Amino acid sequence: MKPETVIYTLLGASSAIAAQVGSRIYLDTRPEADWLPAITYGLISDVQDGARPIDPELVTARVQVNCMGNVADDLVTLREAVRLACHNRSGSIGGVEVVACIQQSMGPDSYDELVNVYLKPVDFKIHYVR
Repeated sequence: MKPETVIYTLLGASSAIAAQVGSRIYLDTRPEADWLPAITYGLISDVQDGARPIDPELVTARVQVNCMGNVADDLVTLREAVRLACHNRSGSIGGVEVVACIQQSMGPDSYDELVNVYLKPVDFKIHYVR
């Protein structure tokens, strides 16, 4: 849960994100009955750096953050707030020693017309000490 803790801590500390989603920041899935916009985040990968055991063990994780809502234009602003909150961060974050948290990619954006939900993802690489 270390990479997820880092992202959750950074997202939760942003007043810009709080103004848009309040406390609707969820690990993996959003409760269907909750309001939008909201954010979900989840671990994509978590790999030890290097080919030999080292102390401390450095790890690179990839975490995807999904901005979800009914209005695409509002999500552009929310995704930028997510990027600003999480990109280029280091130090002790949520009790995890982070070497670097860097934006890796954005997109692809999608829309589900059956439920009228837009999705705008952004991925981060987190280099941390396990």
